[in-house]
Amino acid sequence: MFLLGLAAAEVHAAPRGRSSPPPAEGSGPIKRFLGASYLDLRPWAATYGLTSRWLETGRRLQLTSDYTTIVVEADRREVTINGLRVYLGEPIVASGGTLWLGTVDARDLLGPILRPAGVAGMVPGLRVICLDPGHGGNDTGTRNKALKLDEKRLTLDVAQRVKTQLESKGYKVIMTRTTDRYVELEDRADYANRARADLFVSIHFNAFPQPGVHGTETYILTRRGQRSSSSSKRENSDNIGLPGHGADPWNAVLGYALHRQLITRLGSLDRGLKFARFKVLTLINCPGILLESGYLSNDAEGRKIATPAYRAELANAIVVGIDNYAAQLKRARE
Repeated sequence: MFLLGLAAAEVHAAPRGRSSPPPAEGSGPIKRFLGASYLDLRPWAATYGLTSRWLETGRRLQLTSDYTTIVVEADRREVTINGLRVYLGEPIVASGGTLWLGTVDARDLLGPILRPAGVAGMVPGLRVICLDPGHGGNDTGTRNKALKLDEKRLTLDVAQRVKTQLESKGYKVIMTRTTDRYVELEDRADYANRARADLFVSIHFNAFPQPGVHGTETYILTRRGQRSSSSSKRENSDNIGLPGHGADPWNAVLGYALHRQLITRLGSLDRGLKFARFKVLTLINCPGILLESGYLSNDAEGRKIATPAYRAELANAIVVGIDNYAAQLKRARE
């Protein structure tokens, strides 16, 4: 389908190669709206080689390059990048005949997705990968009793499939659990940190009281000073710095790479690249991601997840997403 074809395209807003990052401010002023700092979106986008065109004057804007199409809309915390849903920390603001983008979103989310080579600081390694099958033991996770599905069993199965593929590519792979046992969230992060993991992937399945809800969500850590995707207002705790914040820009690169493959390969409803302060993501010292790879509470999706073939395709999508992330790291080192 058209959107999936776009999502499969690689994002390049500017020529490849290591280069100095454009300033977060673009070429315009910084203003404050809604308790956060903002920049003029159009000049900022121009520093990434994106041209702008109004879809609805003063409200909806399309930004394009040879490889990328981004659509933004006033008063929304969601944009599309090549048809893929990506959530912002701050809503787009319309003011003075232009649209404004939060500076943290510009610096630590959209900028890294558009140009990983422009991320300041050292480029992460990618040798040791920690897989985290969600739940286990007396914690079954989400369930579909009618279909006899337990999240803890399915996440372990997918993680083992991913491990086999990654090891065949030469990665060292560790798992927070390899059997049906309970592991504290803090211990999962500690295990990854003690092993000096370069990447942390937590695998889950979702549930919702309304059984019609379905689709795939991908989560990275909420950036400091911003609300999580599910939060309607700011809290004082949003300003607390966490160990996981050291990887904020690379989390964005990782999140986009994985989410793109999950949506493209699974044909799942795109519920968005989102962010949350899940404990395992707050405590790790490396880039990390939490995948909600479908809703067990939705019978149609649950039946798919129950099949080994679907779980194999999910594992393949995760591995290809990691491959794409690795390619972005390589380009950033060049």
